[in-house]
Amino acid sequence: MMEKKINIWFGIAVLILAIFVIIVSLSFPPFILGDKKLPGPNFFPVILSIILIIAGGYIILIALRDMRTKKLTTKPFREYLKDWGNQNILIIVFSLIIYISFLKWLGFILATFIFSLVLMVRLKTGWIRGLIFSTVAVIVIMLLFVKLFRVQLPEGSLGFIFWR
Repeated sequence: MMEKKINIWFGIAVLILAIFVIIVSLSFPPFILGDKKLPGPNFFPVILSIILIIAGGYIILIALRDMRTKKLTTKPFREYLKDWGNQNILIIVFSLIIYISFLKWLGFILATFIFSLVLMVRLKTGWIRGLIFSTVAVIVIMLLFVKLFRVQLPEGSLGFIFWR
């Protein structure tokens, strides 16, 4: 029963996160080329958020259905947190919230590098592989979105170190 309640709360957290991302991304400037309005920097976050809303709703519905049909043994929240996978869920959600909060201040490059490195180390890739993967990920994202798609990513107050 406790596991299903946690699934419900997780689904609610996913819904809240997705709604927050949609609200923030709606403040992004539109991309207008000539007289055509093209998908701008808010397109990708909004699409992902819609997928997250569907997934969060699905998680909640499945948990509610299972609560009605199955009686599970309850375990305290501390027992839930002892599981490494459950810890990862919480760490990823909190890391994402912190990442979004610091994105404008640190800038895309630094914030994404730190976020990626924290997740890689948490997922037991090791520091060296984490550093390499995070660096490559930031470079690929920068090349793809900034150079190819010409999307402006946040420079941030500290991001000026890396931009020019």
